[in-house]
Amino acid sequence: MLSPETCRQMLALYEAMAEAAVRNDWGRLAELEASSSDLRKAAAATAANTAALPDPAQREMAAMIQRMLELDAQIRTHAEPSLESTRKLLSGTIRNRNVRNTYGSV
Repeated sequence: MLSPETCRQMLALYEAMAEAAVRNDWGRLAELEASSSDLRKAAAATAANTAALPDPAQREMAAMIQRMLELDAQIRTHAEPSLESTRKLLSGTIRNRNVRNTYGSV
């Protein structure tokens, strides 16, 4: 179950991921994302009963989730150009190898 404490931990990870994305620290971003993924999976593995939480806790969690979505969008604005550049680089490498395999070295 996603508890307020788990939600706080995930928000802290998202904030750190956003900072890593701004610094183009892709290794750190990957580590933080793996930690976030583990935390999400652990929360999903237990039965959810958020309706039993008091209203203030539910509102707090909703605000934290909204902030995580905002941070995710920020992370993507930094990461997607780099990912696209990597895709192009890998695509060009594969194409060059295919040409060499087909036609030999020129």
